[in-house]
Amino acid sequence: MKKILKPLGLVAVSTALLVGCGAPAESETASPETTNARLTRVGVQTVEAAPFSHSFAVQGNVQTDRIANVLAAFPGVVREVLVEEGTKVNEGTALVRIDTDVLAKQRAELVTQLELAQTLFGRQERLWEKEIGSEVDYLQAQTGLEALKRSLATLDEQIDQAVIRAPFNGVLDRVFVNVGEMAAPPMPVVRVVDLSDLYIRASVSDHYAGSVSAGQPVRVEARGLEPIDSQVRRVGQFIEAANRTIELTVDLPAGTRALPNMVATVHITDLALDSAVALPSALVQQDANGQEYVYVVRGDQAEKQPIETGVVSEGMLLIEQGLKPGDRV
Repeated sequence: MKKILKPLGLVAVSTALLVGCGAPAESETASPETTNARLTRVGVQTVEAAPFSHSFAVQGNVQTDRIANVLAAFPGVVREVLVEEGTKVNEGTALVRIDTDVLAKQRAELVTQLELAQTLFGRQERLWEKEIGSEVDYLQAQTGLEALKRSLATLDEQIDQAVIRAPFNGVLDRVFVNVGEMAAPPMPVVRVVDLSDLYIRASVSDHYAGSVSAGQPVRVEARGLEPIDSQVRRVGQFIEAANRTIELTVDLPAGTRALPNMVATVHITDLALDSAVALPSALVQQDANGQEYVYVVRGDQAEKQPIETGVVSEGMLLIEQGLKPGDRV
């Protein structure tokens, strides 16, 4: 199929007129002088090679593995909240203090019992050394003394646990109790969050299983944040049967002002070519047989050129076969 090109970008399409109305059985073709020319103005552009990339988008949630809902080690009344919400804390920083009056009284009783046990053991030890006392009395006094020491150590550890501390460096994000309220497992007392290692967890269709790999560049977009260039940290090795997806994680650079559970869109580049031929998708047509084609200028004519196409990216259609740099379409 050819089209005649006229100067100034005008394409002339000729229409033959048939002579009828009393003409002989053999019809005559109209002479060139009687031909109507329909001129159409068209644009012509030269095909150039340029970088081409394609990406697809998936949604995910911002997450961190360093988030802790800290529980009280034992039930007790909150005596004091030592740090305000939003404060940066270091590992071991005291956050909340649980009342230990009852434990303190128990400790005082244990100390009294321990002092008596030490006195009794001292006497039995001296008698044993003089071979006056019995071995049974000596061993009973020794065992009782050691048991009281262990009980005192356990109670001291429990009193120390009455001070709830930060498990790692981070921010005291939330205090769930007020002074005077009861703190008891399994209800959390405080939440500590470390925002230094954020990442995005997303699911991608198994259709892209062969197109995604660790280290692959991505672009992250989230409401309230500037676009972020990052990369895939890990690609799951298992397809979820329920929805045919693969889990992947994407790194977020340090200092990113994202927050856990924020929804983010991840644009994953699955094709990147340094040099390729691409055309605006509106220039490509399709015939009745499904064959895609464009019109290519050859001399003063526009000829139909079949092509094979690939993916579309930002309105540009990748041309895989049928055109080369320098062609005019």
